[in-house]
Amino acid sequence: MAATAEKDRELIVRWARGVRGRIVDLGCGPGHWTAYLHDLGLEVEGVDPVERFVKIARAQHPHVTYRQGSFAELPAGSYGAVLAWYSLIHIPPQDLAGTLTSLRDSLEPQGDLLVGFFAGDRVEEFPHAIAPAYYWPPRALASLLERSGFNVLDVEHRKVAGARDHGSICCRAV
Repeated sequence: MAATAEKDRELIVRWARGVRGRIVDLGCGPGHWTAYLHDLGLEVEGVDPVERFVKIARAQHPHVTYRQGSFAELPAGSYGAVLAWYSLIHIPPQDLAGTLTSLRDSLEPQGDLLVGFFAGDRVEEFPHAIAPAYYWPPRALASLLERSGFNVLDVEHRKVAGARDHGSICCRAV
């Protein structure tokens, strides 16, 4: 976790300790956030669409549950919370509303969602190591979340010296 920002760890822990039920770390990548939450005693599983990431996560954190799957394949009403930390950044803007609706449907009533993303002045594609990614203005993404059936609880936009701006939105399914 040394490569993660202290403010990110604080935010994710505060959020995770306030949710009810099982958490899915969606787009878990190499699984470090899933393992971090698991080691805090929370019920969590990591899901990623990339088989290679799931294999890495299982090898690095064999005590944690990981599986391959997509955003659209989450079973309805099965999670108390979804952590989408820098995983929605790869969803094309025209597809994001449908993805958010799928996430809302995967949550139990009043389930929570925490989204981490690259903040920008406009929705804009940029090259990323994994796949093309998108900047989102925090208020524009918050509005899309509201239209997708979420009540936005908190919006953060943080300038990061020498890196892309960070955004996060905490919300609850309506």
